[in-house]
Amino acid sequence: MDLLAKNLEHYLSEVTWLKVALDPVISSALPYFLSRQYALYKLVIGRTSFTAVFLLEEDEFKPAQFIKHMRQIPSIDVDEICVVALSLPTYVRKRLIEKGIAFVIPKVQMYLPALGMELRARTGRNKPLSVERFSPATQVVLIYWLLGRIDVSVTPLELSKQLGYSAMTMGRSLDELEVSHIADVKRVGRERLINFLGDSKTVWQEALPRLRNPVSRTVRIAEKNLEKWNLLPAGLTALSNRSLLNEPAYIEYALSRDAWKIMEKTDIEQIPVEEPGTCLLQVWCYDPKILGVEGYVDPFSLFLSLKDESDERIEMALEEMMEQYL
Repeated sequence: MDLLAKNLEHYLSEVTWLKVALDPVISSALPYFLSRQYALYKLVIGRTSFTAVFLLEEDEFKPAQFIKHMRQIPSIDVDEICVVALSLPTYVRKRLIEKGIAFVIPKVQMYLPALGMELRARTGRNKPLSVERFSPATQVVLIYWLLGRIDVSVTPLELSKQLGYSAMTMGRSLDELEVSHIADVKRVGRERLINFLGDSKTVWQEALPRLRNPVSRTVRIAEKNLEKWNLLPAGLTALSNRSLLNEPAYIEYALSRDAWKIMEKTDIEQIPVEEPGTCLLQVWCYDPKILGVEGYVDPFSLFLSLKDESDERIEMALEEMMEQYL
């Protein structure tokens, strides 16, 4: 197990260019029959956390049964699981991908949908074969450009200074944009320079299938608790500011996961039902303040957070808003 853990850290660091941390989780709370099959670790890749589940009985592993087992563990969020194994049959890996379950088999295959990454072993330099969904960092780079805040050519180091990510993370974002034919990346001396291909409307339409809803969860709290946090209005509140849509009954704000973790440590209480004086907090997979526009969340992230709503009024308001920016 120690060797597999070491190989996992080395492999992920090498292919993702992100900082990787792996720590064992005390498994005493696991039922006995589960402790014989799984070992739990906390895995952090860049700024994204997973519960890494090491398989102790790979020959007996069945994806459907595995999901049932994980749901018996209250401390685990099934959406944040990453299966780790020395080897798995091709058909089992295919089932995991169909179910959207992340997994890593060091030096063989990596599937991390939360980061928009999939990689299979091959000769030559490791790089993404394709990107079904951009990582949060890549989405930030793209929207930053759509907002007109990136020069014609820019390096990963320059992006890291502007956006607060590491240069390696920005390098990985350039890879994702390049293999998706959204941007052209050229090397000038020791520097890599990115140029987006087309105007903002063309790039937006090409990228849209790979973009994610930035909202990972929504919670309700008392609005009076937010006075010192200086959050950006989001959701229907922001949309009503950019269209003819009426303001919602409850104001909505957005904040990053890191900001939410800090807020959770205060005396702020989540309120499970609609009550006067409450508001909604959207927890985003990236920091909305990086992209904020005129005191509100940016229009592109706002569109992504609401585009699946079936309300015709919202659809019309989104269309009205996007006409202003494309």
